[in-house]
Amino acid sequence: MRSKHGLIGCVLAVATLASSAAMAEQVTLKLGSWRTEDLAVWQDKILPAFEAKNPDIKVEFAPINTNEYNAAIQSQMEAGAGPDLITCRPFDVNREWIKRGYYASLDGLEGLKNFDETSRAAWTDEKGSSFCLPVAAVLAGFFYNVDIFKELGIEPPKTQAEFIAVLQKIKDSGKYEPLAYGAADSWQLAYNGLYSVGPTYWKGEEGRLGLIDGKQKLTDAGFVDAFKAFAAWKPFLPAGYQSLNYSDMTQLFTIGKAAILPDGSWDINQVTSTGLNVGVFGPPAATDGGDRYLQEMPDMAIGINSKSAHMDAAKTFVNWLAGPEFQELYVNEAPGFFAMSDQKVTYKNALAQKWADLKTGAKLTPRLALDRLSSGNPPLDDETWRVLQTMMNGDDVTPEKATAELQKGLESWYGPQKK
Repeated sequence: MRSKHGLIGCVLAVATLASSAAMAEQVTLKLGSWRTEDLAVWQDKILPAFEAKNPDIKVEFAPINTNEYNAAIQSQMEAGAGPDLITCRPFDVNREWIKRGYYASLDGLEGLKNFDETSRAAWTDEKGSSFCLPVAAVLAGFFYNVDIFKELGIEPPKTQAEFIAVLQKIKDSGKYEPLAYGAADSWQLAYNGLYSVGPTYWKGEEGRLGLIDGKQKLTDAGFVDAFKAFAAWKPFLPAGYQSLNYSDMTQLFTIGKAAILPDGSWDINQVTSTGLNVGVFGPPAATDGGDRYLQEMPDMAIGINSKSAHMDAAKTFVNWLAGPEFQELYVNEAPGFFAMSDQKVTYKNALAQKWADLKTGAKLTPRLALDRLSSGNPPLDDETWRVLQTMMNGDDVTPEKATAELQKGLESWYGPQKK
């Protein structure tokens, strides 16, 4: 007859074996990222939410300083020691990593159906195959002082003509600067200026892809008109705008001395830091009833290391990233970053929700020059910064001269644009 103690011992032994098997089956994934500032967000919010639903998969967030990230990932991958999950840079850097075989293809992943072609484009190869799942984007438009608008009896403009009329009315009041904008930092002349208002003239993806495939040139009417629309801001800039940098612009707006700040959504926390009553409007259409365009710049995505030993677990994690649970967690912990999928996401930050609402009915397009057009020398993006600064700081460089100079540089090295 088996003793009671013997039976209990067997049960405990079986339980121990089962527990050991369960522990052995748990997979640990490492996620590489340049977002060191997101460490607490991932560790305290995002990963616990994923692991609660997937207890057999543990994910470690392993950020690297942003300035060292690209070199570090390349070194790790070439040595066969890269993380299972890689946070992906957009466009040209990512295409180089695709060519090197760093990523597993995501074609066929269920979650990809939540993203349209434009959202996926920053992380595809030349054939359109996806290698990273879009995580977040930033938007560009205009913050405005709601109280100043009410005081002057003006509404957010919907067309270019209305925009100029609003700027003129603010200027005529003699009380406020129409635009908190300067030309000391050339990058934001492109990102918060030309690339924001320009797509309505070059028709967003039609113009951007037209440059890429060589069917359009920067000297075409749509691009010249875009430069003209941006140059039309000059009479409404503050005195000494040539020396105003990005932080100066933000301060001018937050202390209530300027009515409108051309900017990106990432600046939400800064522009509301003084308690200002802030609204937002998108780039105006070229004409009444014309299409609305909005710059949605792909900021980051996440892909799977092609040599990961835990491919199924990695796909489970990336697929979870495609859903609203992750997206809502991330964008609410980092206001100003936006989900890129068609899944419904609620933004707890009121101003972030207003930014997100601008996407409704708008044609979305990324920054003009970062996709293939800046992979050679001179890079179109850098050249655009430089030329815009000369155009805005003086009168010698007209929109026609600016676009002609940029076209000359592009066609000097970029195959599809060569004569």
